[in-house]
Amino acid sequence: MALLPKGRLVVVFLSILWSIVTVWEEYLQFASDGSQCQWPDHKFKSRPEDREHRAQHVLVVADPQILDHRSYPGRGRFLTYLSRIIVDLNLRKNWWVAASKKPDAVVFLGDMMDGGRFDMSEEEYVPEPAQSHELHLADRRALACRYEEYYSRFKSIFKLDPSIPQYFVPGNHDTGLGFSQSFSPYTHLRYAQHFGEKNYVVQLANHTLTFIDAPGYVDEESKRLGKSQTFENWKPLSGGTLDFMKKFRQEDHPAPVILFTHIPLYRPDGRGCGPLRERGTIRPGVGVGYQNTLGKQSSQKLLELLGPSLVFSGDDHDYCEHVHELPVSRFQRGPHQVREVTVKSLSMAMGIKRPGFQLLSLAPPELRIPLEESDSSGPSYDDAPCLLPDQLGTYLHVYIPLLIISLIIIGISQFVSYRPRSSLKYRNDDNESRGDNSRSRPTFRLTPANLRPRRDPSTESSYSSSAGESLPRPSAFVLSKGARERTSPI
Repeated sequence: MALLPKGRLVVVFLSILWSIVTVWEEYLQFASDGSQCQWPDHKFKSRPEDREHRAQHVLVVADPQILDHRSYPGRGRFLTYLSRIIVDLNLRKNWWVAASKKPDAVVFLGDMMDGGRFDMSEEEYVPEPAQSHELHLADRRALACRYEEYYSRFKSIFKLDPSIPQYFVPGNHDTGLGFSQSFSPYTHLRYAQHFGEKNYVVQLANHTLTFIDAPGYVDEESKRLGKSQTFENWKPLSGGTLDFMKKFRQEDHPAPVILFTHIPLYRPDGRGCGPLRERGTIRPGVGVGYQNTLGKQSSQKLLELLGPSLVFSGDDHDYCEHVHELPVSRFQRGPHQVREVTVKSLSMAMGIKRPGFQLLSLAPPELRIPLEESDSSGPSYDDAPCLLPDQLGTYLHVYIPLLIISLIIIGISQFVSYRPRSSLKYRNDDNESRGDNSRSRPTFRLTPANLRPRRDPSTESSYSSSAGESLPRPSAFVLSKGARERTSPI
């Protein structure tokens, strides 16, 4: 009975310890990191009493890339499923922190789903595989069941109030980039059905938010260079990104213009990204299904036609800040310097320790603070990054060591508390020999000790049979002298 209370004490202690650690790592740590970043409204006039005329808050999210069974082809089915569960759980917590900022609008910088560009088998693409050969092309486009399930997972993770607008730009994992036999021919159609247009403009707080299809722009550039034509001689593809930008140039849009693109703009190789960068820098590079940056000429043409004051990009998964220097002759509208922010991925599975998102505040004209030296108003926008906890570090440096320590504590407690049954018997015998009967089993006796009869050994042999059989032995007892005196009649 002594082992059970000690075992319970260890279990209760470890249970309380694990509860405290889990609540901190899975909830309080996220809430603490989220509370450390606030909307950057300090450059604007403060009107807390006027809710209608206040700065508009835009939440910028990059590369969530929810996983599917194709994400890790080298892993087994169980590890792939486990990875998906862990990453989805982390995305839900990260999104909980981001959505708690109560934005007025949300922008996704592409790569919403990791396998959105891939072709799908008939079993995945059509509800009834047995009848798939009888379906027409229009039916196959409409009955993309596997993609619908994939998209439903995305919507279940990123739940948001329907009254808050959401804006998307396509990424190379959504619509593909270049040619590959594994890419679905219906990627653009599926994207348009579920996420909307690929090139469009939104007016918010007297700012022009411009969204472009960067992978499509890269594909069009490849076609133009393949035919050795310049921008002046090239006829833009109808409905393409270049066609959209040229039409945008001819229209009148209120400044400033803020650009949202999935692929970062070109920058010279080796340029730094600032102190928030975890590893390396952004370098130009091309591979199957991806391109690290836009081309040099394409980036200059984009800045010339759109004239943005601020650029937000994704795709790289890590944070980066870069300022593009532009000559006046090539940039007739807007500033001579354009700041670009590459936003961190929201997912823990993108090769970074701390995921993140970006907060963008847009001030209407009445909230802009005038400059002292001129009649022009001050800045109308500002942004700030938000960093989230290192989930993988929590598993590797908190949970696993704590699990090992817990097992060691349990093992030591069981070893120390264990007592063999023989040792307990010997201990009780020792207690009786020392006259210490406090821990020995109690014995109830009805006859006083001095009156208890004693067996006479001399009579034992007379009751043994010659054949070795045991005969009933009469009670032959010898009373002590004191007992005889007390029992003799008076």
